[in-house]
Amino acid sequence: MKNIFKLSLVLLTLGLTIGCTGDEEIPPYKQQFFAQSFEDQTAGSGSTEIPINIEGWTNFNSLGTRKWICKTFNDSKFAEFSSFYSAAGTSDESWLITSKIDFTTTEKETLNFDLQARFTNGAEFKVLVSTNFDETTAGIATATWTEITVPTLPTVDNVFVNSGLIDLSSNNYNSDNVHIAFKYIGSKAGNKTTTFQLDNIKLFENN
Repeated sequence: MKNIFKLSLVLLTLGLTIGCTGDEEIPPYKQQFFAQSFEDQTAGSGSTEIPINIEGWTNFNSLGTRKWICKTFNDSKFAEFSSFYSAAGTSDESWLITSKIDFTTTEKETLNFDLQARFTNGAEFKVLVSTNFDETTAGIATATWTEITVPTLPTVDNVFVNSGLIDLSSNNYNSDNVHIAFKYIGSKAGNKTTTFQLDNIKLFENN
């Protein structure tokens, strides 16, 4: 009888151990090494726009003057851009580029972020990666940028959608000078003015 009890106890303990291991594998169980949620930025109010200003990051519009700005809603801050507020007859290619990130000491790098669309009207949102960007605004045009496929983009308005797990390791970015760019392409002249709101950018090592 005692042997049966001991066997049952062992099986129960084993089951609990397996269960705990499974729980740990629920995302984000990977090792995170980069994150930005914009909570330390100053948000504008009304028509007052305050550009995102993070040390080492590049915020630049190669066709216009307006930049990615910080906004807040329900006590949560995020980066936002829309050509709706640009001058009449103008277009925008607005870049928000991270500071350089070291991929030489990481493996199976995975990108993840949240994105919301509002007033969808033809503007585009792209994610690109470079290993030779020199962190100058002039260097945006001369750097080599690889566009990354985002598994999930918003298909309805006014809902933050998770991008899904974006595998960057397949491109072998074995560099200490990796930059990730979030690019808005829109036009007040062409009436492509979708508002995009970006939040909770994360990089982690996938198991």
